[in-house]
Amino acid sequence: MTKIKTSYLIFILTIACCILPSALFSQTKSTDVKTINGKKYYIHKVEKGQSLYAIAKTYNMDVNSILAENDEAIDGLKPGQELKIPFESLLTKQSSNAIDTNKYVYHKISKGETIYGITKKYNIDEKKLATFNPTISGGLKEGEYVIVGEKKKNTTATTKPQTNTSTVATTSDLYTVQQSETLYGISKKLNISQDDLLKWNPEAKDGIKQGQVLKVSAQKALTTSVVSSSITSSNTLTTTVVKDTTTFHKAKKASYNVALFLPFKLDEVESINIDDLTRAKASFPQTQSLALDFYIGFKKAVDSLVSKDFDVNIHIYDTDDRDSAKIEAICKTVEFKSQDVIFGPLYSSVFKIVSKYAKENHIPIISPVIQHNKILFDNPMVSKITPSVYTLIENLADYSLDSLSDTRMILVNATTKDQAYNKSFKNQYNEGLINHKRSLKDSIVEVKGLAGVKGAYVAGKKNVVVLFTNNLVYLQDFITQLSVYSDKKDITLMGFSSVANIDNLDQDYLNVLNFHFAETNHIDLKDSTTRQLAKHYQEFYIADPSESYFEGHDVAMYYLSHLKTIGPDFFFNLDKNNWRGIFTDYKFFRPDTETGFENKATSIYKYSNYQLQKIGWK
Repeated sequence: MTKIKTSYLIFILTIACCILPSALFSQTKSTDVKTINGKKYYIHKVEKGQSLYAIAKTYNMDVNSILAENDEAIDGLKPGQELKIPFESLLTKQSSNAIDTNKYVYHKISKGETIYGITKKYNIDEKKLATFNPTISGGLKEGEYVIVGEKKKNTTATTKPQTNTSTVATTSDLYTVQQSETLYGISKKLNISQDDLLKWNPEAKDGIKQGQVLKVSAQKALTTSVVSSSITSSNTLTTTVVKDTTTFHKAKKASYNVALFLPFKLDEVESINIDDLTRAKASFPQTQSLALDFYIGFKKAVDSLVSKDFDVNIHIYDTDDRDSAKIEAICKTVEFKSQDVIFGPLYSSVFKIVSKYAKENHIPIISPVIQHNKILFDNPMVSKITPSVYTLIENLADYSLDSLSDTRMILVNATTKDQAYNKSFKNQYNEGLINHKRSLKDSIVEVKGLAGVKGAYVAGKKNVVVLFTNNLVYLQDFITQLSVYSDKKDITLMGFSSVANIDNLDQDYLNVLNFHFAETNHIDLKDSTTRQLAKHYQEFYIADPSESYFEGHDVAMYYLSHLKTIGPDFFFNLDKNNWRGIFTDYKFFRPDTETGFENKATSIYKYSNYQLQKIGWK
């Protein structure tokens, strides 16, 4: 294990992130020009390793202008994918009106939207909107971008949609159900448990409908405050501080020591022949790339938080899963004992060693990626960001029970290895039935294979097929056949998010089956804050960031912004401070004061109309 000097790390970062600049910009414009709906476009075929940023530079085009013509590019590029690039560059023809995400907040026009609707959504008067966008007097066009406000440094945008205001509350003890709302969504919106809602509204056990009035007891609200950042941020955090439930107490101070244990593997980096990588158009080794991106995102957040009364001293340790003796030696140093918080290591074997010493020295330690809950046992200093697979399964069961009413639930037993997954889902679902005072006759039907699904299918009802397995061969064959069988039938498929990444699986099958899954992390490139953060990376490193960049940013923003506002006692009250990030949401839980914290925040997603939709947060 090696402690890295910041100057040396910056040198390595510069090399790693600029390996392929010549390859990125050596490309030429496509010669394939087509006229579509009266407008001329270059038809650009994406090559392996190309990024939106590089393609935009080739055509002297803003990234947002390309996205405006290619909505599917929001979810990333694939080799062979064709992009429509406007023949006349917006940057040269209309430079005065070019999109500037550093200065302005933009809104993309949806079908049927009106000027009045936009002014209400962003709390901006019509005259001001027209000043920003002189051409809107001629009408709105679907797919175009309009300016809805200006961005201010180190402050929150004043033009966020009113639906995202800092307080969501009822005006009385009653709540009127809006169109398409579910008990699940209302419980999260009003911060009320579903059990309480059903206790106060027994009739809701059979489902709710638009216009129905629910009792919500005393007025409840979700009060939030916005984290100040060098970029406009939609992230919110709960500032309620509950008295420390542990025996530890540390005073708030102006400067903190923060340790990062990441696998940079500098010995390997120094031996890499960059010329060979460039000629082969190869990537920087994956492990090092992810570690570097995590650090870049982490440092970006730290820089935005540092102020005259809050300083962060980052101590970086190059670690892998070897040399446990050296790791032990580091943990016994005075420097280690002076740390205020530790992030990492990423490997379970060495995390166990570091967390033991962290506990002895009362230092909070955070695991960004380890999934299993063993690291939480008998150590209140540990918090784990990635939920266990069983947490994801249980949250899918809760969602199914609440939002998929009058449903035939069909649980497929795929392989022997998957029985524990199925048991977890069924137990959670049946427990929910009991809590909601519903009959167990509505429970799950367990079947084997597609033949079992066909036998359990009930016409006239929504049939949800639940399949938890990591057997790729089984998944591909089963989903292919199920999509054929589902023709003109009401069938929904539910399972692990990894299903969407099967190389040879036709994505159209997932759309036909309205595939549902639970996930903690997801990048929404339609969000202006996310895209601005990505732009900062793209412009400096001439490449697209990995998910680790956003993960590192969110980890630092959640833990260090709370450390700044609350102090060290925050680390013992994580379950009282929920937060929604760019990449990761945070909603911690622990069963007792002797156990560490598990992040149980997950979102439910589904494929619909060839798009991935976020339909709930738990």
